[in-house]
Amino acid sequence: MFTFPPRTIKAASRCLYAFLTVTTVACSTSIPEQNLYVAHFGTQPETEVLAERVADDWVIRNGEERIVLRHLGEELYAVPVFGGSWKGRWEGEEWRGHWTDSLRPGDYRVPLSLTPLLNLRPTTGSKTTSRWDTSEGALLLQTRQDSVWATISTPTGDYRYLAGKKVDNTLTINTFDGAHLFRFNATIQGDSLVQGSFLSGTHYTTSFDGVLAPEGGERWKSGLQAFNGAELTLSGVNVLGDTVIWDKSALEAVDKSGLVVDVMGTWCPNCMDEARLLAELAPSHPDVQFVSLAFERSTDTSILPRLAQFQEELKLSWDVLLGGKASKRIAAECLGIVDTVHSFPTTVFWAPGSDPVIHTGFNGPATKEGYVVERAFFENQLKRLSGRSENH
Repeated sequence: MFTFPPRTIKAASRCLYAFLTVTTVACSTSIPEQNLYVAHFGTQPETEVLAERVADDWVIRNGEERIVLRHLGEELYAVPVFGGSWKGRWEGEEWRGHWTDSLRPGDYRVPLSLTPLLNLRPTTGSKTTSRWDTSEGALLLQTRQDSVWATISTPTGDYRYLAGKKVDNTLTINTFDGAHLFRFNATIQGDSLVQGSFLSGTHYTTSFDGVLAPEGGERWKSGLQAFNGAELTLSGVNVLGDTVIWDKSALEAVDKSGLVVDVMGTWCPNCMDEARLLAELAPSHPDVQFVSLAFERSTDTSILPRLAQFQEELKLSWDVLLGGKASKRIAAECLGIVDTVHSFPTTVFWAPGSDPVIHTGFNGPATKEGYVVERAFFENQLKRLSGRSENH
């Protein structure tokens, strides 16, 4: 377990990404064509996402998702929530530079260029939905003409908002969420995905394949893991460097009926999605204490401002505490009530006098019906902690 110090602790692409603007109309005539760009990240092959120029900022469009990179001056743009930056310069109508991921060790940079998106055309008709069992998880794929929107759900979370194209039976879907740069591609042969690959930035690549999933059956459920019977007591270091302990006595001292512990990392996009849900639900449950317990790639006091930034950007009304190193083993030791932590995030719902309910992984809003299931589960658990549910 982490030991706390005393009291501290490129040419323009043509007609490729018109489908990525909004889900109802793939190419909105209300947006000037010169405002839309394709961001080409220097992976092999390139990972491409749609970007929009809004005033002095860049806005990433991952299907329905919008990520605003705020202009800091001198062609430097801040990546929200996860830190990092885009830095570059204009060369005629093209912007050239790189993305720096500040959450990875060393100087992790990926070349980046943005080129105007020309000859926009709308897609028409309704979307068709298909599901595939793949080597990375359950692929939910929506298609309209050659435009596709997707996510991949795994037992520990989802790949969030993916978007791309299907041309001549070749499927390509991409995303840049601020912390991760993903590219999936495969050839569709009948009911199979073959000869595919999955790229994560410039540091990881593996094969990708799948088969069309059968219709029917249960597709979405909240993940649960077993309680080991230990007493729930946890500690962490707040952004001021003070050690904070939460147990039954601490809950009684603040007159709270229950405790929600969000085991997470500020580097984790699924954790961000879950934290946003908790922040939305928390005001309706003032008698429940919330706390985020962060496990980070760095554990010295230099990480504390990062925790404060995460708390501020997601508008969390509770503490984000440093629990230790980003390790499932260390997280389990710190939490105490599980023999292992299966995923980040893991969320504990506990009322004194009852066994904690331990939720693992998270299906975010990109999963659509999966997120509906997750939200209903969270709402029911919070009602239980508040004494307003018959489902104990």
